[in-house]
Amino acid sequence: MANEMSWKECVDGNIITETQADEERSNQMLQMANLRLEFWNKDVDDKFIALKVEAYYDIIKELIFAHLYKNGYNCTNHLCLIAYLKEKIQYFDFEIQKIDELRKVRNEINYRGLTIKKDYLERNELEFKNIIERLKEEP
Repeated sequence: MANEMSWKECVDGNIITETQADEERSNQMLQMANLRLEFWNKDVDDKFIALKVEAYYDIIKELIFAHLYKNGYNCTNHLCLIAYLKEKIQYFDFEIQKIDELRKVRNEINYRGLTIKKDYLERNELEFKNIIERLKEEP
């Protein structure tokens, strides 16, 4: 499985497609992201750390989809979500690297049952929250 796809590969492969801008769908994704954030915006027992890390990825993913729909795009794979961010959001390179790292960690949790240590969340949670705020601010 590839670890990266370019904007061109995503568009040429019809993974990212232009479509009618859908403000309502965008708002629904934003509402779901906010609901997840409200639910997980608390301290959790150490045994739930992996679920909270996974939730941060879902929140960020939903915000990216909200951005896509609002701007008239659709996307059918997570690698191309990263390509979309690289193409459409300026001055976001560090954050994109963090999102991609989080995507990989989330995949390890989902597909291999990776256990996440509390220090991973402690080291990264502020950055995840900053990414979420930045994505909410993007037009």
